[in-house]
Amino acid sequence: MPVHAERFTSIERHTPLNDGGRVCEELDCGTQLSIYNEQNFCSRHAVMVVPRMRGKVLDD
Repeated sequence: MPVHAERFTSIERHTPLNDGGRVCEELDCGTQLSIYNEQNFCSRHAVMVVPRMRGKVLDD
């Protein structure tokens, strides 16, 4: 009996790719960035962003 499957979503998304050979913009950091990293900094020097938890009020 053949198995029939459909895509979970009708929207086909392509993974965005960046130029290869990019380097972290932090001074004295020579970390080569992945083509999948959209930021200009490596994970060590990237600005930390904490998402807001739904339904919770956060103190500023």
